[in-house]
Amino acid sequence: MAGRLLLFVVVVALALLASPRGAVGVYPWINCRDNGILADSGYKASLKLLAATMPKNASMSPGLFATTQAGVTPEQVWALALCRGDATASYCSSCLTQAFQDLNTSCDKKAATIYFDSCLLTYTNIHFRAADDIKYSPYFTIRNNANATAEPARFQRVVAALMNATASSAAFNSSTRLYASGQAYFDKELPEVYSWAQCTPDLSPDRCWSCLVRVMRELPTLFTDAIGARVLGIRCSIRYETQPFFNGSATVRLSSATSATGPAPNVLLNNLAATAQGEYKLAYY
Repeated sequence: MAGRLLLFVVVVALALLASPRGAVGVYPWINCRDNGILADSGYKASLKLLAATMPKNASMSPGLFATTQAGVTPEQVWALALCRGDATASYCSSCLTQAFQDLNTSCDKKAATIYFDSCLLTYTNIHFRAADDIKYSPYFTIRNNANATAEPARFQRVVAALMNATASSAAFNSSTRLYASGQAYFDKELPEVYSWAQCTPDLSPDRCWSCLVRVMRELPTLFTDAIGARVLGIRCSIRYETQPFFNGSATVRLSSATSATGPAPNVLLNNLAATAQGEYKLAYY
């Protein structure tokens, strides 16, 4: 466990030293595959079957999660739906219903993903499983344009410690939802920092942890001094903000002494494995 925590801090420390690249995105964030195959009427009929049942099935499951398929080859479609771990069943169902509607009007390809704050939906004509989380892993990386200005180095240490603890809790100390939220004190400029980490419930704890570490490796594109950022993936996602964004009390709490003391973690590039191959899009808010 200590080794996992050290690796995660190293990953976050690397992220804190880099600068973002530019792109534009609009909420909700949609990844309509540019190189995807056009969806014909048979494929769209399969999607309608999923839209009629999947929001209810996911919202009624203990993990607010569902995977399913519909149709027959070549019109067969596989889909995955996940709601954030703090969502109610009714809100989860409504969010996923809206997700199907928005993708239906915004994307005519056979592979697409949409991210809302409280749910995600993805579908494809390729059969994917939990074991395929590395091969099938498009991400949206999103950065708040505002920066912490008073004590940026200390802010970086607070965020690193909080994301480390939140990701670890989601993977190893959470319920079947593999979800955790966090909160840490910072200063008068930005009194609190809030965090979130979550995996799809069909991942094992170790695989969830590996997924979160891989997602954190994308943060060099957006992390430095930003008062908010998120990396949204299909199998796992993370987020931090200086304003509360989740429901209920944080499952992880760090004191200022725990999160902001001591030197910044050393950056050991040779200890970092290669990042996963995938599609990446950056948006700002």
